[in-house]
Amino acid sequence: MAAAFTHVALHVRDLDACVAFYRDFCGLAVVHERGGEAGESRVVWLAQPGRERDFIFVLLPGGPGRDQAERDFSHFGFALDSRAAVDAVAGK
Repeated sequence: MAAAFTHVALHVRDLDACVAFYRDFCGLAVVHERGGEAGESRVVWLAQPGRERDFIFVLLPGGPGRDQAERDFSHFGFALDSRAAVDAVAGK
């Protein structure tokens, strides 16, 4: 079997805010969640509905945080219906 890109896992400062953003503005759905009890770190898996076997976006708590530099263009890309829709999401 050839290697396949299946997921990306990122530490984030505010897990609940990130889950809400990717769910509400990008249409991802929570497909798995574990931890969060007895001091165990909570881990949330998100995916595009119907594509859960293609690619998973994993969010982990405890990101160190950073301020993005002016010319740092790091990002995740999502397709929307129009440039205005993209700009509206980017503004949030």
